[in-house]
Amino acid sequence: MSTTGGTFFSVSMRHLSSDAKRAAIDLPEAKLNHLSLRQLRTLLDSAAKLAPTVAYPVEPEMRIVTGAGNFVVQLKNGGLNFISWSSSVKVGGTISPAQIIAAIAGDADDEPSGGSQSLSSFASRFSGTFSMALMAVAILAVNGFTFWFVTRPPRTLAPKFTLMDSGPADRLLSEVAGVYETGGGPGDRRLEIRKDGAVHRIKYGAARKVVQKQEFMVQAAQASGKPALVTDRKALIAINDPVSVVLYGDTYRRVPQ
Repeated sequence: MSTTGGTFFSVSMRHLSSDAKRAAIDLPEAKLNHLSLRQLRTLLDSAAKLAPTVAYPVEPEMRIVTGAGNFVVQLKNGGLNFISWSSSVKVGGTISPAQIIAAIAGDADDEPSGGSQSLSSFASRFSGTFSMALMAVAILAVNGFTFWFVTRPPRTLAPKFTLMDSGPADRLLSEVAGVYETGGGPGDRRLEIRKDGAVHRIKYGAARKVVQKQEFMVQAAQASGKPALVTDRKALIAINDPVSVVLYGDTYRRVPQ
């Protein structure tokens, strides 16, 4: 996609500060709209510098939405891992900020031209062909598109789900309530799910010492035809069977209380 003066980007940040210079699991999701190509490149450069310092369980990612498709940039394995949901963009894997920009923006200038310059150039090129009335229509169209782009609801790459009614939701939470662990060694995690939807997620250090704790709420839902729990950050806890659940790719198994 070739980006000219009217193209902007929408970016959602998970486990990342809004300037992509800090990563932490407790950071709220940041949503940035109407970013220029240069602003997007600045974020990617900051993320590339931060990537070597990121350690599990922090899983930072940038979700980029453009007119050409949806893209995800993960700070993973010391670099930027690029994932494309666009059928026209085939590149993926660990690549540089410059390669990411090239993939989603094509042969774009590093800094889009200002709107007034673009309109002035437009008028200069076509003044001999189009009337002032046609120019006014073009200006209204550009302004209308800009207003729609800025005010539209932010898109999300979260899996689709449907919340359950209160009866089935209460039954599911009662069945799932309990304590689950990935293991008991350093770096392992523990989920404590309560019937009221409150969840505690902790990380173990040496000798099962709690080195990190997170609290959030969940709601019962259906996702891909299966029961699940949706966190208040829109992450899914998949329910595999009566004794195991999955969160962020980690399998937790029920332990005796």
